[in-house]
Amino acid sequence: MTGFISIIICTRDRAHILSRALRSLARQTVHFEKYEVIVVDDGSRDDTSEECERLRSELPNMKYVPAGEHVGTGRAGNIGLKSARGEFLAFTDDDCIVKEDWVERMTAALHQEPIIAGTIASPTENRMKLCHNIDEFHLFSPGRKAGPVDFIAGANMGLRRSVLEELNGFRESGQMCEDMELVLRARQKGYRPYFVPDILVTHDPDRSAFLPVLKHAALRASETVHLRNQYRSLLKTPFVIRSPLLLLACAPLIALKVTAGIYLDNRRLARYFWTAPVVYVLKLAWCWGAARSLRTHKSKKAESQ
Repeated sequence: MTGFISIIICTRDRAHILSRALRSLARQTVHFEKYEVIVVDDGSRDDTSEECERLRSELPNMKYVPAGEHVGTGRAGNIGLKSARGEFLAFTDDDCIVKEDWVERMTAALHQEPIIAGTIASPTENRMKLCHNIDEFHLFSPGRKAGPVDFIAGANMGLRRSVLEELNGFRESGQMCEDMELVLRARQKGYRPYFVPDILVTHDPDRSAFLPVLKHAALRASETVHLRNQYRSLLKTPFVIRSPLLLLACAPLIALKVTAGIYLDNRRLARYFWTAPVVYVLKLAWCWGAARSLRTHKSKKAESQ
């Protein structure tokens, strides 16, 4: 099967977990000649460059690309795109471990569909990591069936180069959620991501305590809520998401509805029903973070007028 694929990982100050991700990419079922791994170092101050050099013997098809200063995930992704030579492009994160057949299956899937979303599994030994992954990646959890989906996640996604070039790459102005913004632009152009369950990574982040996971949920909301409103006609965003006061007032019901839907839509998650109270609190944190961001945005807009 033809079709060279470039794997892009953007990283910053996480050499200790980056090495784990790279070793999983070194144990693939396809030969090194079939793919390349591009590590974009987004201004790391730790020993990321040294760690990549140490792993070069295990992963001879790796290319280390320093971004210089800290430029953000969007620009780092575009730097990776410019450095890649593949017809296909796949992305994962430095806190992910890819399955041994990940490259093989992603390549095969991109021959069939222009945008691919894969499964994002979670370690089950740590309660908070499992709750965090269910909260953030339930749309891509094991147990989901193959088919078209509305979103992709940067932890496990693939695109044909032609699609990324048509979209002019990633947005560089945001702080996070570039993957969500990218796919929304793609959907406006008529593309629809396709979910393939067998393309699997395990997301094993550093965040393993309640407070950091709670803060992350609120921080992510501060970006995603604006994207939901910016693309409200595409996403059919309800009016309540546009008003900080309404969002806070309805937060308990919104969080309850979303949490219940997570477990009802995927029977495999039912075995982890005991995570539901924490996931509910994380959804409340999303509402709070979104409302706070909406209020700040409105205040700044009023001041500029």
